[in-house]
Amino acid sequence: MNHATVNNENTGKKLGIIALLLSVFCVPLLGVVVGIFAWLKSRAAGQGNLFAVLAIIINLIYTVLLVFFLVSIFAVSKAVVEQRQQEDALEALTLQQQKAERAAGHVDTDRIAEELQAKLEMFHQAHGVYPSFGKLLSERGPLALSEEQREVLVSTATPRSTRVGFQSCVASNGVSSGVMLRPGSGNPPLIVGDCSNIAARRE
Repeated sequence: MNHATVNNENTGKKLGIIALLLSVFCVPLLGVVVGIFAWLKSRAAGQGNLFAVLAIIINLIYTVLLVFFLVSIFAVSKAVVEQRQQEDALEALTLQQQKAERAAGHVDTDRIAEELQAKLEMFHQAHGVYPSFGKLLSERGPLALSEEQREVLVSTATPRSTRVGFQSCVASNGVSSGVMLRPGSGNPPLIVGDCSNIAARRE
C-alpha cells in the first residue's frame, strides 16, 4: 500500500465521520453530500468506509423526515389560511345580509337588545359602572359594538320598530346606575342595573 492510498483512506474516513456528525447537528442534506463524497473517496482508494455508509443512511432518513415535516407544515398552514378566508367570506356575507335585512326593515331587535344587555353587564364588571350612550359607542376592544349593534342604536332615522332605544339611568350622586334598552316599539324594555332614577333618554 503506497503513501497516497493511506492518505486517501484516512481522508475518506475523516469525511465519513464529519458526515455522520452533520446528522447530529441536524444538517442532513449536507451530510448526505459529504457522506457520498467520503464513500467515493474511500472506494477510489480501494477501502470501505462504514462511517460514510452510516452517514448516508442516517442523513437520508433525516432528510426524508424533514421534507415530510415541511410539507405537513405547509399543508396545515394552507388549510388554516383557506379556512380563515372562508370564515372571512362567510362573515362578510352575513354582514351584507344583515344590512339588507335592516334596510328592508327586518331587524331582530330582541336579539340585538339581549346582546347589548350582555355587553353592558360585561362593561359593568370591567369598570364598576354602566356606560353612557357616548361611552358605549366609543368603546374599543372586546366591549366594542358590532356594526349591526351600532347601526341599530345610531340610525335614528329608521323606524322605531327597527331600532333599540337606549336609556341611561343615573343615581342621585351622578353615577350611572343602569341602562334601559327598549327593543323596538311596543316591546317591554330590558333593564340592566338600577333604573329607579332616569336622568337621560336616547331612543
